[in-house]
Amino acid sequence: MKLEVLAFGAHPDDAELGCGGLLLKLKDMGYKTGIIDLTEAELSTNGDVSTRQKETENASKILGLDVRENAGLEDCNIKNDFESRLKIIETVRKYKPELAIIPFRIDRHPDHENAHKLLKDAIFAAGLSKLVTSLPAYRPAIIICYMLNYQFHPSFIVDISKYYERKMEACKAYKSQFYRQASFAEPTFINSRFFQDFVTGRDKCYGLKIRADYGEPYYLENEIKVDDPVKFFKYLC
Repeated sequence: MKLEVLAFGAHPDDAELGCGGLLLKLKDMGYKTGIIDLTEAELSTNGDVSTRQKETENASKILGLDVRENAGLEDCNIKNDFESRLKIIETVRKYKPELAIIPFRIDRHPDHENAHKLLKDAIFAAGLSKLVTSLPAYRPAIIICYMLNYQFHPSFIVDISKYYERKMEACKAYKSQFYRQASFAEPTFINSRFFQDFVTGRDKCYGLKIRADYGEPYYLENEIKVDDPVKFFKYLC
């Protein structure tokens, strides 16, 4: 199956938080979408792999994904070595996405930063014809980065107002992570009562910048071509 859009996350739930609204919007436009989780988040403070898999399945249904796979890399030990790059290279060549969505290069969690470098290098290498694997060379036309914990100056913001509630529903599928379900669950940054306010506040803030209720920020290393500035910037009126 060819996918037009393929998002990557270090852990199940990363893509939901960072680009869930965009995935829903693009799916609604008719694009085939997917997520590749690099690890099973087996070292998470709360929950276990089995629980996380069930939560991931539920979240995937909410997002309407065509594909969801796990690369099986080690949690808290994501390496930019040839073996890891080869897994990503094969995945990119298999699904041939036109758009790849990856974590931003700087973040609170080291896995997110290490995932960025691994993914950027592997996606580039996937387009090298002399790097021979079981599949022919292929490289996505564009890579964009999503925001998790640390803010950056976005290249563009996507209006996700229509999809915000479903995005949050997909995030809430990870009950073991974002909501303290039992008295024995250990308190963490992401299961505190402030975390949802953090996500909502961020998306509302970036939505305000584009005159929308909710927005998701993205970083793009390439310059953006605008043929008709008069029409393009109408949303600011």
